[in-house]
Amino acid sequence: MNAAFEWSPLLGHLYFILLGAGILVALVIAFGRHFRDFVWRALFFGLLIFVLLNPIILHELRQSLNDKLVVVMDDSASQRIGGRDKVAQQALAHIEDELKKKKGIEPLVIHASDDNSPDKGESTNLFTALRNNLLSIPLSQVAGTVFITDGEVHDVPDQLGLLQKLGPFHAVLTGRKDEFDRKVTIVSAPKYGLLNEEVTMKVKVEQFGRAPGGPVALDVSQDGKPAGQALVVPGEEKSFSFKIAHPGQNVFEFTTPAAEGELSAANNNAPVIVNGIRDRLRVLLVSGSPHMGERAWRNLLKSDPSIDLVHFTILRSPESLDFTPQTELSLIAFPVNELFLQKINDFDLIIFDRYQQYGMIMMPMYFQSIANYIHNGGAFLMAMGTGNPAEAGAAFEKTGLADVLPVTPAHGDRIMKQVFSPALTDLGKSHPVTADLQRYLHQHPWGHWYAQVDAKQTGGQCLMTGINGDPLLVLDKAGKGRVAVLSSDNIWLWSKGLAQAGPYTELLRNVAHWLMKEPELEDDYIKADAQGNVITVSERDLKPGEKQVQMTDPSGATKTVTLDTKSPGWISANVTAEQNGIYSFSNGTKKAFVVVGVAQNAEFSDVHTTAEKLRPVVEKTGGGIVWYQENRDFSLRDVSENAGRKGGDDWLGVKRNKAYTVDNVESINLMPNWLSLLIIIVAAMGFWWRESGTKTS
Repeated sequence: MNAAFEWSPLLGHLYFILLGAGILVALVIAFGRHFRDFVWRALFFGLLIFVLLNPIILHELRQSLNDKLVVVMDDSASQRIGGRDKVAQQALAHIEDELKKKKGIEPLVIHASDDNSPDKGESTNLFTALRNNLLSIPLSQVAGTVFITDGEVHDVPDQLGLLQKLGPFHAVLTGRKDEFDRKVTIVSAPKYGLLNEEVTMKVKVEQFGRAPGGPVALDVSQDGKPAGQALVVPGEEKSFSFKIAHPGQNVFEFTTPAAEGELSAANNNAPVIVNGIRDRLRVLLVSGSPHMGERAWRNLLKSDPSIDLVHFTILRSPESLDFTPQTELSLIAFPVNELFLQKINDFDLIIFDRYQQYGMIMMPMYFQSIANYIHNGGAFLMAMGTGNPAEAGAAFEKTGLADVLPVTPAHGDRIMKQVFSPALTDLGKSHPVTADLQRYLHQHPWGHWYAQVDAKQTGGQCLMTGINGDPLLVLDKAGKGRVAVLSSDNIWLWSKGLAQAGPYTELLRNVAHWLMKEPELEDDYIKADAQGNVITVSERDLKPGEKQVQMTDPSGATKTVTLDTKSPGWISANVTAEQNGIYSFSNGTKKAFVVVGVAQNAEFSDVHTTAEKLRPVVEKTGGGIVWYQENRDFSLRDVSENAGRKGGDDWLGVKRNKAYTVDNVESINLMPNWLSLLIIIVAAMGFWWRESGTKTS
């Protein structure tokens, strides 16, 4: 309860001004005429004003409010290392027990979980949690703020601003001073690399809580296979060079074994994804004779700036008989020896377009050289001609290509001429080379073709059929290389107007890229894409049955994911990522990697307990830092607002605010109306009597 003296005037301000002016005039006149009762007149007027001001006493009925000790619990992932989360609960219970011993104070607990951001990944943001809860914190009652954490806080502000009112700030650390941990850090690495060219990466092994000591072993793997081991001195950068072996994702991992007593092995591994790209592709196109489809091939290959095209069209065979002198011929001789013996391995892809056998040009040893080229990893595409039976390809049966090509002419060099529309086989509807072509078929029917070589499939995969269901497009693998056969040269018709339209560009490009082993066109290709924290993992849907992939998250934990959503050529599933970093998916033969947020989390960049990050804030507000596992019995002490020191290594200060609410206010009038009237009457009579007595005497 509290009392205060106040005035409650009976008249308004204007009346008091007028009354005061009148009294002042009367007193001046009385003083000027030397009235003997001047003093009594002044006392009467003063008493009158006092009565009119109506003095009162106010009594406040107050209700004391409990002070609030704000406790911020660090619930981030690093708190789950070494049982720190359990230690944090013990520290919170100890604080609550200490507060029970005090009157008028209670805890206000705020939980701060991981925050995900695109640039840092998972991180511990305790001050952000405080700001987000400011509206629910009664600032006038705050007795201080205690952080129960491992000290790895990533949002410590340089200036506290409004948060200053939540001080003093204290820290209760859940780890130990002698903690030890190692971390593998990628200092620099390229995102892209040229095929068969070397890329350089810089890696560093960092060590916390222990002197660097001698070198440590660093295991290196490329695409999941061991690529060597190196000794690295902690704290020093080391460079590694690797050759990009294939297009698409090339995954390199650097791992140091977990040491005895190490806090966590989650940051002992650092993966790097380098996308392999081709610099220049060298393609050899051999056209057996000029025809309309030749331009379609040439335009397609020349439109790609990454392709170096070498194109030969045989306009005149050696057997041609005419009387033109050799010295007057402008045609050069077909450099068969140079192309197919000396420099054949310089080409990434060889295309025979409507080629017909010329006995004196292509001798058996050249065909055998092409077969060897394919077996050693080369790519070969043959588009059979339908203009001349000599272009049908029967002559290849007697060459080294016979064991490589997946088709053979069924009836010698017979060419079937009939209007037909190419059709996808059941396999073609799901095969990566042709599955996406179905959307063009949905737009409008594909245009007609008019001729096809009568061929019989002897191997490989038939993706498209033509007349009488005969194979039109067949793909096959031979040794390390690949071959494709198109048993018609009419594909160019698809580029001639809407009536004959068709996805000729997409088909030819996909076939060429499949031959050159583009990862996205592989039968067992698996891919993963991330939108926010939702990962979509997909696999080629070529075989019946349930599809499952193995997922490995950034912490190393594995999970089986069942693919159950089908789309043309694909089967997929969505997975919600619970943390940022690199996720890997494996179908047993291929792997796919995707980065959610960032590859290496700020949360696991350093996991040893430290007091240094919070120390500036604690010292600025006079707080204390307690290592709980060394001082489990630390105390809470009452401190004043102006105390210089508000905490130590075994005690934490709580500021007492004496906050209250006013429940009611009682008003006691010192001059009741009857008393005021009585005083005025008595005073008036007394002054009248005095004036009367004075005149009598």
